[in-house]
Amino acid sequence: MSNERVVNMVESLTGGDNVAAQDAFKSALTDKIGQALDDKRQTVANDWLNAGDERESIEAESELSGQSSFDAVAAQVDADAENHVDFEIDDDQVEEE
Repeated sequence: MSNERVVNMVESLTGGDNVAAQDAFKSALTDKIGQALDDKRQTVANDWLNAGDERESIEAESELSGQSSFDAVAAQVDADAENHVDFEIDDDQVEEE
């Protein structure tokens, strides 16, 4: 559509009709800007929709999904605490005989 407007602009200029050339130029520019905005809207929408998918895949591959490493260590310490034996450290010095 924009090419037709450019051709009309050139024909108007060569014919000496500056008002028609100006209108054709404005129309061509409006079409071009509109198309660029539509393309950018589509790109932004796709990026926004894909960001959720990327986040889910990153979480699935990282420690953020499921148990974190801190929680895993804490669970291991708790499990080890159930199987431990109490002992006392004797700080008294032993006298040699």
